[in-house]
Amino acid sequence: MKESKVSTVRRRYARLPLALALGAMVLTPAVASALHVPTEEQLGRVVTPGQSSILLSGDARLRGFWREDAQFGNRTTNIMDGETLVGTTNDDTNRQLQHRMRVGLDVAAPGGTSLHTRFHMAGNFASGADGEPGGATSIDVWGAGPNDQKLNVVTDYFYVRVPVGPGTVIAGRQLITYGHQLSFWDLRGDRLTYTQKLNDEISLFGYYQKIQESQTGAGDGLAAEDEDRNLYAGGIAYKAGDLTANFQLRYQDEEWTTGRDGLEYIGFATYKMAALTLEFEGYFTSGDIFENTQGDNQQRAYLGAKYDMGDTTLTGGLAYSAAGSIASSHFGKISLFHNTGDGSGLGHSRFGVAPGGGAVDKGWAAGVGASHKLSPALTLRGRLAYTDYDLYANNATGNDDPSVIAFDASLAYKINASTTYHIDAIYASPDNVTAEDDAYWGLGHRFEIRF
Repeated sequence: MKESKVSTVRRRYARLPLALALGAMVLTPAVASALHVPTEEQLGRVVTPGQSSILLSGDARLRGFWREDAQFGNRTTNIMDGETLVGTTNDDTNRQLQHRMRVGLDVAAPGGTSLHTRFHMAGNFASGADGEPGGATSIDVWGAGPNDQKLNVVTDYFYVRVPVGPGTVIAGRQLITYGHQLSFWDLRGDRLTYTQKLNDEISLFGYYQKIQESQTGAGDGLAAEDEDRNLYAGGIAYKAGDLTANFQLRYQDEEWTTGRDGLEYIGFATYKMAALTLEFEGYFTSGDIFENTQGDNQQRAYLGAKYDMGDTTLTGGLAYSAAGSIASSHFGKISLFHNTGDGSGLGHSRFGVAPGGGAVDKGWAAGVGASHKLSPALTLRGRLAYTDYDLYANNATGNDDPSVIAFDASLAYKINASTTYHIDAIYASPDNVTAEDDAYWGLGHRFEIRF
């Protein structure tokens, strides 16, 4: 492959010993899978002696947002003068500034082995209703309290890829994503994986993941019982022409006296037909480990479509949840209302979680939207969605059928090749969610930079 030219600053990295890169990476937790290998176009490539290479990439985000009536009703906030309570307010206001930067390091070693890690730095400032520090903690702050404004630095993931015979072994702690964001997205897992291509279209894979490693007991550091939770999985991936599909069967086992077990059946597919793209993802379970308190097994599914009309794209989707099955926090295919994990900071409730509380028997959501590219740099988008839940019992309003109608809109302006500015807005009208049923609205803006 032809080597790309690099700047003087980047060439300095070529003189760094490979041991320095490896030394930084072994400080992270062990074992992972999934395939997160950035391309040279995304990273830029720096060649070191001995045919090794170090690839650097990263992203940064600065965002601020204002949320009103996120509880769909009054929230009492104490007003303090030192340690003295001087009054209360029912203002339900939350405004925040958040910043994050991530720097990735990918090392390619002779023989095809590669190592991958990323460092995560984030901070948060939140203001409560009285303007003093407080409110919700940023999702980007790792292990910080709501009033903790220090910069947090962690190693986000680490894994290695080693060609072994006809396949590849992947081991370490890794970023795990899947399908259309319904089942899981942006997770970290300690895994050991083997993948093997049968041909250009079909691959087989299997992995082992340690979900919980714990000891109980007392006395001279010797545990009385080893309480582990393990995941064993296998599956098949298919990609040919306009169809991409993946299916995996996962078995989870709790290895303790009152331990439970169960199976997860997970699959997704994407099919393109000219201008039309169809998307599906399903998550189904059996076994007592996945039963809710009512003894029902959790299930969820998503079906969506996208129609490309040149500068305009139409979207639509349906989502279903049973027995309180909760979608990934990044699931935003139906509405910004359900995307609480990233982006604007305006997401309200993950799909499968009833606003206002209450155990969910069944839930469904439907949404339609459109985006339009006004210019190569400027894109507008709007969506309308309806979400309805059937609760096992009445909520605080004396009703077991709360619902929310939500509208969200966004603007994205590409300032240059690396930087995009976003404005996001949401308005959500509840019904039988709280006694007040006040509408929730939010407005946010953010800069996103990739390097």
